[in-house]
Amino acid sequence: MILSQELKESTRNNSERLSPSSWNEASRVVRGFTTEPAFIEALGSEGVSPTDSTTVEYANALSAYAESYYSVYGQDESTDPNQSTQIRLLASAPRLIHSQKEINFYQSEGKKRNLTTEEKTYCNSFKPYLVWYNQLLSDYDFANPTGKMSEMSKALTEQSLLSFPYDSPLVESSIRKRMRGARTEAVSQQLLSRTSLDYSPGTANDDLQGGDVIVIHKGLRIKVDLKSSLDPIATIRGGYDKIFKDRICYAISKKASNHGNKENYVIVLFPGFTDSDLGDSLGLHLPEKDMQSRAENIERQIRLAFRELRL
Repeated sequence: MILSQELKESTRNNSERLSPSSWNEASRVVRGFTTEPAFIEALGSEGVSPTDSTTVEYANALSAYAESYYSVYGQDESTDPNQSTQIRLLASAPRLIHSQKEINFYQSEGKKRNLTTEEKTYCNSFKPYLVWYNQLLSDYDFANPTGKMSEMSKALTEQSLLSFPYDSPLVESSIRKRMRGARTEAVSQQLLSRTSLDYSPGTANDDLQGGDVIVIHKGLRIKVDLKSSLDPIATIRGGYDKIFKDRICYAISKKASNHGNKENYVIVLFPGFTDSDLGDSLGLHLPEKDMQSRAENIERQIRLAFRELRL
């Protein structure tokens, strides 16, 4: 959606009226978008009904409107960037659910039959958006380690249910999955920042290939896929025996198409904390000694993986 000058002016006026300081305030801003004359006009120009918030077109328009709002409101140096991120996450949540719903459908179909090339391409077209949303969530978690998971979950779920009033199981499971994964990435990066490893968050393309974070080692960009439990590592290794025997919590994902290129391998890593360690918090809160110990264990695991890869 290409936004008119009137729409941009409307978002500017809206930002001057209200600066959100909580998820509740951010929710009010997003719900206020839907009654803005400029938003309704923009919907009409795209042939989208302003009375039906359940369509994918409506969800896309709301997400685009929030991005325009962010371009005005979020770039103000006097504004807390976390507040505008809340608005973007809320306004884009319905589009996230629509995207996840499409992916779920084709993944289910793929178990019954061979998908056509066109169907695979269509299904994959939604994945970059999911990656973008995950990264926005993770960035918010990283910047707000004292935030509450329950507050974020309630706000995102309630906003999404406005567009999916009869699909609460899908909404709740999708939001929970995204939040859990994003929190794991954010806390892992908080621990990685305490190590001597040269790392950075993965790009959208890296993420699509399993690279939640990238560790630079001997000039190579090595992808690290962060997991919330040991189960994926045990699956790759064929069981828990080696994990418990050698006290390791990583595995190397090897694909037939690697052809010896070490940058195509992925280190699948369980960073050593669970949901019970985090509780309702977006960050890990432990004594300094314990935080450093966990960070050192992550570095040890990654360096063991380098050795296994003969780097």
